[in-house]
Amino acid sequence: MTESKQTSRPAMSDPTIEPQDTPPEASENDAINQSRRKLTGAALGVSAVFTLASRPVWANQCTISGMASGNLSAPPGPSCAGCTPGYWSKCQHLDSWVATGFSPNDVFNTVFGVTQYVNPQNNQPYTLLQVLGLHGDGSCTPDVPQPNCSAHPNGLAIGNMGCDPISANLGFHAVAALLSAAHPSVNYGYTSGELINLFKNNYLTNSSKLKNSLDMLNNRGCPLN
Repeated sequence: MTESKQTSRPAMSDPTIEPQDTPPEASENDAINQSRRKLTGAALGVSAVFTLASRPVWANQCTISGMASGNLSAPPGPSCAGCTPGYWSKCQHLDSWVATGFSPNDVFNTVFGVTQYVNPQNNQPYTLLQVLGLHGDGSCTPDVPQPNCSAHPNGLAIGNMGCDPISANLGFHAVAALLSAAHPSVNYGYTSGELINLFKNNYLTNSSKLKNSLDMLNNRGCPLN
């Protein structure tokens, strides 16, 4: 006897399945992945990235290599953070420098152990605050007069100081990275000493990648008021 095969058909009343909206968590993961891709593209080579084995795993995740690796299975901890050069150069935020142990008048070359950051206008080494004024905007002529907090208490503590002597915006982001790393309330992923070594080891040979990496780290959200 020949068996008759029946084809199963959906009932006419079955609704058409519509694509589901993207759940909020997927959108959040997409944003994380996009940020990680940017970090991976901007990050320095493995030899230039610190491995901080002595620090909590969640703190290691906030380094360049940690964020690029995308290991989200670590124990929870404070969110990775960083404050921009724009934050540190504002008059109303100069009080945030106190907790870092650094002063706006500290000499950049002395702090970072380099020699190139010297003002060509007067042959004097730049201070940390002055390097925040090296915007790399293509104009190497400083503004006159420079903004100051007595004249602009809620504005910039420093204006355009000209161009960076090594690479556009490199020192600008290095100062912000230093202060963010040194501040106890900013989970930057590096100590100030590690950040200084990272700068010294790469500012001449990997200046563009170093700037891009610090730029990404400095734009992770500032927890300071």
